[in-house]
Parts: sequence; C-alpha cells; structure tokens
Amino acid sequence: MAIHPSDPPAAAVVAVKRAVAIRVGNPKFPRSRLSTANRDAVFISLPHRIAYLAFGKIRRADDLRAAAAIGNWRFLVIEAKRRTAADDGGGEEQEPIAAATIVESAATTYETTYELGDLNEGPFVAATSEAIRRAEKLPEVRNGAFEAFLLTVPAVHVTALWLQDCQDYRGDADLLLTLPPSDLALEPYRPMASAAFLTVVQDLARKVTSEYATRG
Repeated sequence: MAIHPSDPPAAAVVAVKRAVAIRVGNPKFPRSRLSTANRDAVFISLPHRIAYLAFGKIRRADDLRAAAAIGNWRFLVIEAKRRTAADDGGGEEQEPIAAATIVESAATTYETTYELGDLNEGPFVAATSEAIRRAEKLPEVRNGAFEAFLLTVPAVHVTALWLQDCQDYRGDADLLLTLPPSDLALEPYRPMASAAFLTVVQDLARKVTSEYATRG
C-alpha cells in the first residue's frame, strides 16, 4: 500500500467511536450531518496526525519536518450510501461527512486517556478525502511508502495533506497537496515537494508581516 495506515493508540480509537456513536442518528445534535446519518452505515477511516506550523517558525524554517509540531489524532467519519442505478449503475459510495479530532484527556489516570476535541463538518473534510484519492494515483506515491498527516498553517490560511516519505528521514521526498479553500497562492491538490511548498508559505508569511507593518 503506497500510503501506509497510521497506528493510533487503541484508547483514541475507542474514544472516537464512542463520540461518533453518540451523535449518529441523534436528534439532540440537529446541526450535525451525523444526526441524520444511517447508524449502520457510518464508520471511521484514515486515522492521521495533525501537524501545526506556527507563524514564528515559518520564516526561519528550512526543514518542514523540523519546523512543524505533530499533535492530535484526526479521523474521517464516512457514511456508506447506496447509489441508484440511474446515478452510476448502482453500487456503494463512501461519503466523508465529518472529521473528528481526538485529544488527550485531562483526567489523571495511570494510562493516557482520550476524548473528543473537535467534530468538524467543513470543506476540509471532503477535501482531505479527495486529496488522498488523487495522491494514490501519483506514480511516486504508488511506488513509494508514505504516511499521511494534515498540515495546518493558520497564520497564512493554508491547510494541506502532507505525505511523509517513510523511507527518507530528511523529508526531501515528502509531498504536499493543498486543500481548498486555502490561500490561492497554492493551487488546490497540486502535488508539491516539501521545499517548494515551504517557499510559497514563507512568501505568504512575509506578506502578512508587511500588511501588519503597513497598518501600524
């Protein structure tokens, strides 16, 4: 498998399943798509870590792996839906409907425990799934070994699927696919090497700094 599955802690998996199960088909959460989802058709998929690149780390960074902080676990929540024959000859469609972020609980125990930190149903949910789909078609991904991360750079409004090359500890062969609606300086879903991606992000950070200086 070109994109290797991440291995979340068992307690994190239990926590996300519990949190999703509480909300699926539950009218107490009317604003959530999970409230109208089919309980028997919902499952979690693609466990991956969230990486955060802080504004203060951007300008001096020459290595994305060293500059970014790896944080919480994120899971996609999928609903399997039956296609009609008129749509696509029947069959089943797996639709991403939410992303759940699981954080370490503040509870004091001998073992690390986890709880739901955030349940998001915004555009980055479907965009993550689409980026994975496109990445799996790339020759370098098909022939390599990668682990998926979600990279977020909030200071410059950029979020990307970050594929870390498992065979290259330096990260020179890492690939990033920007997720819409990120800053348009980065073309959505276009595969970029880590160094090229970081250069664009640094340019965006300089513009942010310049704008603040102008306002001051």
